[in-house]
Amino acid sequence: MVSVSFAPSCVLWTDRNVDADAERWRILVVDDNAASAEGLAAALSADGCDARFVLSGVDALQAIDGWVPHIVILDISMPEHDGFATARVLRRISPTRNAGIIAFTALGEDYVRSKGLHAGFDGYCQKGNAPGVLVDLISRLVQVH
Repeated sequence: MVSVSFAPSCVLWTDRNVDADAERWRILVVDDNAASAEGLAAALSADGCDARFVLSGVDALQAIDGWVPHIVILDISMPEHDGFATARVLRRISPTRNAGIIAFTALGEDYVRSKGLHAGFDGYCQKGNAPGVLVDLISRLVQVH
């Protein structure tokens, strides 16, 4: 019997280049699961990023007042405003219009992509990947000056 290992998908969908002249990338993690959000933000911080987390799309919009992220890591399945609705708002407002937005969810890529590109997502990373895989994806979005 041959065993096939499954690696969760982590891909870019657009050719967006996020300008980051800061020494540390500012990354906002948005996930209604507090343990997941806090854990991912801690892993990104340990990797040298200025990472913060919030627990809802509404909180994400409040978090960018005075602190604008280069990248938003956005869960899809959240109450009130899901990730698609949050991404659409982030794309419409000036501070985050050009930020990189990555869907970080347990949902399958085909489903998320079918709605996510229109909502403004630049990429997708399925939950279950090691944080390093997500950092690699982020590094393909960010152009450091």
